[in-house]
Amino acid sequence: MNPFAPSKSLSLSTIAIVSGTTLAIFGGILMFTNPNQKQYEEFAEEKLSLYAKENLCQAGASGLDQVVKSQVCHMMVEAGKGQIPRVVRETTQKRDYMVLSIYETNLYLYKFRTIGVFNNFYVLDVNQLYDQN
Repeated sequence: MNPFAPSKSLSLSTIAIVSGTTLAIFGGILMFTNPNQKQYEEFAEEKLSLYAKENLCQAGASGLDQVVKSQVCHMMVEAGKGQIPRVVRETTQKRDYMVLSIYETNLYLYKFRTIGVFNNFYVLDVNQLYDQN
């Protein structure tokens, strides 16, 4: 038998079986790695705390009063960190598609849309619900 001889082409049924098996394996991996609500709450706690510290607690000017306000804000965020998962749980709607989940969290002025897939979360968008002025 010549290993360099042209081989026969694969039949349509063989291609369908291989494709179906590959798709089923990939779907199983997606389903197995779809993160749950508790994982989302932990993710949201970390991200919201970081967001608050970087955006809400920053001193607007270099005056002593602004520095003090910034430090108090940081302390309040750290002290309230344990409450964030509860607040997130109460304000989040989860749409579970078995292979991925979409979380919509409405927190007062902001609406966050996040996708959970492969044991990770990716923030799709952040919308400001009301004008702060």
